[in-house]
Amino acid sequence: MTAQNKGFGDDASTGTEPLKMPADTALSESAASPRLRDSASRSLASRPLIWLAAAAFSVVGALFGWWVAERLDQARTATLIDQSTQRVLERLDDIIGEALDVFDSLAARGHAHCSEAQIQDMRTLLFEARYLRDIGGVRGYSLYCSTALGSLEEPYHSTAPPLRLDGGIGLRTDRTVLASAKLRSMVVERGDFNALVDSRQVIDLVTGLDQAHIEVAVASDSPRQWLPFSLLTRPDNGVFRSRPESRAQCSEQTGICARIRLGLSKPAATGATHAVIAGLGGALGGSLFMIAVSLWRQRNTPERALRQALKEGWIRPAYQPIVTLPGRKLAAFEALARWKNERGQTVPADQFIPLAESQGLIREVSAVMIRSIGEELGDWLAAQPQLRLTLNISPDELSDPSLVGQIERHLLARGIQPGQIVLEITERTMLAGEASRASIERLAAMGLTLFADDFGVGYCGLAYLNELDIHGIKICQQLTAAVATDSPKAVLVPRVTEMARELGLEVVIEGVETQEQRDALAALEPVLVQGWLFAREVDAEQLKRLYEDR
Repeated sequence: MTAQNKGFGDDASTGTEPLKMPADTALSESAASPRLRDSASRSLASRPLIWLAAAAFSVVGALFGWWVAERLDQARTATLIDQSTQRVLERLDDIIGEALDVFDSLAARGHAHCSEAQIQDMRTLLFEARYLRDIGGVRGYSLYCSTALGSLEEPYHSTAPPLRLDGGIGLRTDRTVLASAKLRSMVVERGDFNALVDSRQVIDLVTGLDQAHIEVAVASDSPRQWLPFSLLTRPDNGVFRSRPESRAQCSEQTGICARIRLGLSKPAATGATHAVIAGLGGALGGSLFMIAVSLWRQRNTPERALRQALKEGWIRPAYQPIVTLPGRKLAAFEALARWKNERGQTVPADQFIPLAESQGLIREVSAVMIRSIGEELGDWLAAQPQLRLTLNISPDELSDPSLVGQIERHLLARGIQPGQIVLEITERTMLAGEASRASIERLAAMGLTLFADDFGVGYCGLAYLNELDIHGIKICQQLTAAVATDSPKAVLVPRVTEMARELGLEVVIEGVETQEQRDALAALEPVLVQGWLFAREVDAEQLKRLYEDR
């Protein structure tokens, strides 16, 4: 149920006789309707023990804040490690793939090994390559020529590559280059060729992490032998952090694995952040303790009062008739949540309904309402198939599966037809996305009647409603208030009504409270209207008498 309280609390006299009813039909309201209020908390200044406990909670809060800061830092670092590892692995795949394409192209051209023609082909392919810095000709792990050095007078001998991938691919990491002692590189080799790659093209992909060290291994090796990608990034003391744990990722394309490990030292900013969060945690811990003490001492808090009202059955439905013009024949009635406390005072719905929504109790309020309606009017309404019951539905309830169960158990099970139940849904709720659309379609499929409530507040138009399974609209009181006045808005109710009818939508006009408004709406007859000009809120027995005396 939403905070839809048509005319509730308005003592204005209409000067026109409502539907025939006893003089005491309207719900009584005390001139001093109670407010949900908190009692004043007691003074804590004279309680040294409490302040000592607050200090203890502050210390605990500071420690907890430091722990949270550490966990947040670890979670952030783990995310950065995973993201950087993914980028490194994708770059390694691209580098190895490019190198293999170059090797295949050189082999396909058929030039003699390390001939001038083949070296020229190497230089052409190197110019076109994205990642490669040098291409060489090898045999038996010995380099005979390269694009940078040309043909070597004496081959440069090496050992077998430490990493061997499927397909005869060898990898060497953290290598110096003959042409430049300052450059650290990775070497990819297969068959008669190798390719050199600047390690920085991979290292620079690791961002947001201090002392990040990349290691690589072969996925199929058991156990895996992790080798440093570049010793330039290895911590001076060779000690790595234990948390967050490095998480290896492996490529299905090449069979290479990569992981990132971090040195022990942390940036100074990390310690400052920890200190700030720990300080906030301490302040929060102390504050929460003081708040808890204050709440513990409070009496009759709003939430407790509402829970007690639900438990004691003080929240009950009241019903406002909806009539047909001309003739003022009862066509439907809207159920409104009303709360009378143990002293018989009425608690305004515009206070307890928002409280129920904020405290997660609105579903309990609706459950009480639907059950009470079924007990009071279920059998009677089932015997009057021409009458309809209107319920206001909050955004949370629209997608709540228990709402359907309550309607089926307490209303439909008593013989009420689905079409007799009208669910009023706000325009804003209808615009909440696909989830709301799906819920509307599900309720409509049950045969329930769906209305757009408070239509005219500006959230959506009739054309949009026509795309949904909506059967009608209830024009809001703000538009009705302008009827029979000099306001430019006076024409809106007739225009909206006509457009809605053209789209096949039913119309209810609420908030009709003066004879002038009723006369101005005569041109729209037959039309459904609701307002104190015709009837105020009544209880179940009064509603039955209204129908019987029609």
